[in-house]
Amino acid sequence: MSDTAAPLVEIDGLTFRYRRATEPAIRDLSLTIAAGEVLLVAGPSGCGKSTLIRAMNGLIPHAYRGDLAGSVRVAGRLTTELRLRELARIVGTVLQDPAKQLIASTIRGELAFGPENLAMPVDEIEATMDAVVPRAGIGHLLDRTTDQLSGGESQQIAVAGALMLEPQLVVLDEPLANLDPAAAHRLLGLVRTLADSGTAVVIVEHRVEDALAAAPDRVLYLDGGMERYLGPLSGFFEVADPTRVKLPFPVVLARARANATDTGPPATSGRHEAAAPAPSGSGSGEAPRLEWRGVDAGYDGRPVLRGVSAALGARETVAVLGPNGSGKTTLFKSAIGLIPRTAGTVLVDGTSTERRSVADLAGTFGYVFQNPSQMLFAPNVREELLFGPRNMRRDAGGFDALVTTSLRRVGLDTEDGIEARPPLTLSFGQQKRLALAVALALEPRTLVLDEPSAGQDHRSATAFMTEVERIVGLESVYFVTHDVDLALTYADRIVLLRDGQIVADGAPLDVIRDRDRWVACNLRVTSLMDANAAWEAHTGRFLGAQELARQLVEHERTERGRQLHGGREHS
Repeated sequence: MSDTAAPLVEIDGLTFRYRRATEPAIRDLSLTIAAGEVLLVAGPSGCGKSTLIRAMNGLIPHAYRGDLAGSVRVAGRLTTELRLRELARIVGTVLQDPAKQLIASTIRGELAFGPENLAMPVDEIEATMDAVVPRAGIGHLLDRTTDQLSGGESQQIAVAGALMLEPQLVVLDEPLANLDPAAAHRLLGLVRTLADSGTAVVIVEHRVEDALAAAPDRVLYLDGGMERYLGPLSGFFEVADPTRVKLPFPVVLARARANATDTGPPATSGRHEAAAPAPSGSGSGEAPRLEWRGVDAGYDGRPVLRGVSAALGARETVAVLGPNGSGKTTLFKSAIGLIPRTAGTVLVDGTSTERRSVADLAGTFGYVFQNPSQMLFAPNVREELLFGPRNMRRDAGGFDALVTTSLRRVGLDTEDGIEARPPLTLSFGQQKRLALAVALALEPRTLVLDEPSAGQDHRSATAFMTEVERIVGLESVYFVTHDVDLALTYADRIVLLRDGQIVADGAPLDVIRDRDRWVACNLRVTSLMDANAAWEAHTGRFLGAQELARQLVEHERTERGRQLHGGREHS
C-alpha cells in the first residue's frame, strides 16, 4: 500500500437520504481508500454500511434515488459523472444476497456475462476465466448450472464473477454469511492476495473475528449513519460494542474485566436456563418430530443426501452444520416435500409423510428459506403475512391481531408504514425477519431456519434466536448455519453433515471435542470454542461470549476474595 500515490477512493462529506426515508442513511462521511488497502466496515444493522458500498459502486445515485450531498471519487473521477457501465470496470461488487446477481443458467456463462457485455474478445475472456477459476476455488463447480448451487456456492460464483473484470476496487457486502468457515478462510486469503497485488478491497462484515483473516489495514465503524471510529484494529477493539459486533472472545473478556464494577443483570447464555429436555426418541417416550430413514435426495440426477438416517426430537433445538454443498438445506427440503426423495422414508410424529402435501406439513413446520426473497411475493407486507392463513381457511376475524403479533415477534412493528410496504423493498435483514413472521403466522409447532443470522448484526442475530425460543406454542427449532458460535450457543444438539452423510450428532461440547472431525467438516475453531473447552468443568455447558465472560470475571473475583481471606487468616 503506497503512502504517496493518490487515493483510489475519495469520499468527502457524503450524506444520502433514500427517497422515501425520513432520515439520512449516511451522514457527513469523509474517508480515503488507497490502492492495495483492505478496509473492514463494521457496525450494527441499518448503520449505513450497504449505503456506503452503493455510493462507491455508483448505484447511488444512478439506481437508488434520493437526496445526495458531498462527493465520491473513484480513480480520480466523480461517480455522478461516470456511467454504471464505466464504473463496473473499476469497481467489482458482491451483493449481500448473491442470488440477485446471478444471471446466466450455467457457471461458465455467469463468469463470461460481464466481460461479454463490455465486448471483451473471446480469447481474453477465456484467459481471464482460466486465471480467476483457480484463484476463487470454483473449479469443481464449473460444470454445474446456477440453479444447482447452494447459497455458499452461489456466493463463491458471485465473487469470481466480480473478479472477471479485473477491477481496481472490490466491495464485498456480508461475504461470509453464506460460506462455510473453510470457504470463508479461502475468500479472505484471496482478499489479502488481491490487496497485496494492488487491488483495494472493502469488506462489510458483522463477523469481525472471522474477517481478521484478511488482515484489514483499517476498520471503519459506523453507527446511526455516522463514523464512530476509523483506524487500526487495536483502537477498534477498544471502542466497539461487543453486544453489537462479534469480537474475538479475548477482547470480550478484557472488556468484561474492565467493566467488572458493573453490577447489571447477567447476560443470557443463549439456551433456556432450565435443563434441556430429553430428546424425543431417546428415552422420553415421545415420537421424534422429524425422522429420516435411509433417505437419498438430490437435484437433476446429482445425488446430495446419501442414506441419511436421523431423528430430531419434538422438543429440541438442533443446529445442522457442514461444508457448502454437503446437504444441509437439502436435508430439510426433502423432509417437507420441497424436493423429491429418491430413496428412503420420512416420518413426522411417527407417521410417514408419503401421502402428505407441503401445505399439510406447513401446519407442523414453519420453514424460513436461506434466501428470503424466494418466499416473498405479495404486493405488501400485510398480504404476505395473511396469504398462508387465508389459504388454510383461518378465521378472518383474527387477522388484524395476527399481523400485529407476527410483526412484533420479529421486531418489525416499529418500522413506519411496514404493513403497506412491498416486501422486496425491505433490506435483506428485514426480509429475513419478515420471512420468519410469515412462517409464524401459521402457528407451527416446529420452526426450520436456514441461515437465520445472515443479514443480521450480532445483537440482532442473538436477539432473534432468543426471541424464537420464547414463542408460545413453539415446541422445537431446527436451524442450518455456518455461524458455529451461534449454533453451539443456542442448540441443545449439533448435527454435522459431510458429503451428504451425518458424521457427528450430539451435545455441543461433546461434538467439538473431536477437532480433527470438526475441521474436516470445513468448520473453524473459534476463540469462543477454545474458551468454552477450557472452562467446561466450571460451566458444564457451552455459553455465549457475554455470559462466559461474566462467569469468568465472577470466578476470578471469588478466587481473589478467597485468597485475600486466606491471607488474613495466616497473618
